[in-house]
Amino acid sequence: MISTFSNDNGRAALIHREIKRRITELVYQPGDKLSEARIASELGCGRSPVRTAFARLQSEGWIEISPQSGTFVRGLSDVEITEILEARMLLEAHLAGRAATRMEEATIAHFRRAFAALGKRVSSDRMDEYLELDLQFHLAIYEAAANKVLAEVLLNLVDKVRWIRVASKGSPTRISSALAEIGRVLDALEARDERAAAAAMRGHIENTMHFRHLGEPAGPKAKTAPRALKAPSETRTSRKAR
Repeated sequence: MISTFSNDNGRAALIHREIKRRITELVYQPGDKLSEARIASELGCGRSPVRTAFARLQSEGWIEISPQSGTFVRGLSDVEITEILEARMLLEAHLAGRAATRMEEATIAHFRRAFAALGKRVSSDRMDEYLELDLQFHLAIYEAAANKVLAEVLLNLVDKVRWIRVASKGSPTRISSALAEIGRVLDALEARDERAAAAAMRGHIENTMHFRHLGEPAGPKAKTAPRALKAPSETRTSRKAR
């Protein structure tokens, strides 16, 4: 049950966060129909704050509301996914370069140990652990880079990045490659090499983009024109909100 706030705005903010969490963790998937009454019952609140939360989620692009057919989870379009990954590639490469001369040794050592503990291949039962650790690593780079404006832009994308990661969890081959790429970023941070850190981070995100497009890493053989990114269907309407 959602904690009681003294006003509808407070309740709506908390309900908004909870519904968005369920969307980003795919509890509610693209095409799922959301029931205002059911969510109000589940969260122990009135329908008014749920309606307010729905309006905010619609403005953020997470749901679609139709007076005729109801409220449905929207997810992210192929174009949005591409734009998010491109923004991350450009901005995070720059921030990784800055972080190379600013990140504390203890932080680098922490992530080195944490990623090493996962091994060279991440088992399916540890996938969520890997995804969370990877996200925390990127957040640590934002903080260490000490550019509040760029960090704010990327932090505003965190929920969408989380949705992309959970929705596409990736093949074992991609995860193994990603771990090696993160290792190269850590090597560059440890060496305090700004140029190498920027290049390693750019390569890491660029390879993520290529795997989404082509199922293979960037490189001389990846010459085929990218196909449209695959995202979960946005037209499925048969399932109801849990």
